[in-house]
Amino acid sequence: MEIEHSTGIKSGLVRMKQFYDYAPQLKNIRWTVVAPDEYRNKVIEFSNMPQFKELDTRFFPYSAVEELYSLCARRNPQGITDDFLDAFMEKCVTH
Repeated sequence: MEIEHSTGIKSGLVRMKQFYDYAPQLKNIRWTVVAPDEYRNKVIEFSNMPQFKELDTRFFPYSAVEELYSLCARRNPQGITDDFLDAFMEKCVTH
């Protein structure tokens, strides 16, 4: 997960790609960019560049983080799954 608040989206994707390339055991993890909602189009644009496409990046906007936090604070859910978390994220890569 890369949080983009003060650094560039592209530099975050470069860091994630370096982990992807040099740590084979990490290839199957969920590569996620957490950023302000207004960064959505840029996250999707950069995630679809040829050098980043294989990361199959997800976008987790701040508004969804706030929604998830609020839900968890009110309901105290147990056994949170990847599928549950995916409901708050958007797949960026178009195949």
